[in-house]
Amino acid sequence: MGILNNGLHGPFTGRIGNTVYYMLGKKNVSREIGINTKPPTDLQLRNRMVTKLCSKFLCTIKDFIGTGFHVEAELMEDNAYNQAIKHNKNRIFEGKYPNVKIAYEQVMLSKGRLKPAENWRVTQFPMGLQFTWHADPKMSWSEANEQVMMLAYFPDQGRTEYVLFGNDRISGSAVLELPPSLQGKYMETYLSFIAADRKQVADSVYTGSFNKPEATNHPLLTT
Repeated sequence: MGILNNGLHGPFTGRIGNTVYYMLGKKNVSREIGINTKPPTDLQLRNRMVTKLCSKFLCTIKDFIGTGFHVEAELMEDNAYNQAIKHNKNRIFEGKYPNVKIAYEQVMLSKGRLKPAENWRVTQFPMGLQFTWHADPKMSWSEANEQVMMLAYFPDQGRTEYVLFGNDRISGSAVLELPPSLQGKYMETYLSFIAADRKQVADSVYTGSFNKPEATNHPLLTT
C-alpha cells in the first residue's frame, strides 16, 4: 500500500502495484519490482558479485567513508555510503567472473576540493605506520590547520585501523598506531585531509601496501 504524505502534493512512500516509492535524502524516488526468469549472463553474475564485494568492503570502513564522503553527499542530497558506492563500484574491481578482485590502488575513501597529499611517504616501524607529506611553511592558516586522515585496511582479516582527525597538515607527519596482532600483516594504506570546521575534505590518496604476499616490502614514495 502506498501512502501519500502531507496531502495531495506530498511524496509517496510504500508500494503501489509493481513500483516501490521511498525517500532518498530529500528526493522521492521509485523502483520497479519484477521477476526475470532468464538465466543470468556472466556480466550479470559479475555485477552481482561486484555489488556484494563492494558492499562488504565499504561496510568495514563505514565510519571513514562517512566522514570522507559527507561533503559530496550533501551536495548531491544523498548519503555518504551511497556516494562511496557510486565512486568505487565501477572503478575498483578487475577480472572476469568469477575471478573478480579489488584493485586497491583505485579505491577512493574521500572526495572533496582540498589539496590532496603531495610528496607523501609511508614507512613501517614497530609501533605502526609513519606517514609524511609536503608541508609548505607559507601555506594559508586554514590549510595549515587541516587535519590528516589515515587508514590501513587488512584484507585477510577484514579489519581496519584509522585516524579521522589527526595532526595538522602543517606538521608534515603523523603516526597511525597498529595493535601488535596486526603488525606484520598484509595491509593497504590511504591518506587524506579534512578541514578544521569539517566542511571540506580532500580526495584520498592511495599510499601503497605492506607485507603483501610474494611482494618485496619497502617504504613507498610518490613520483
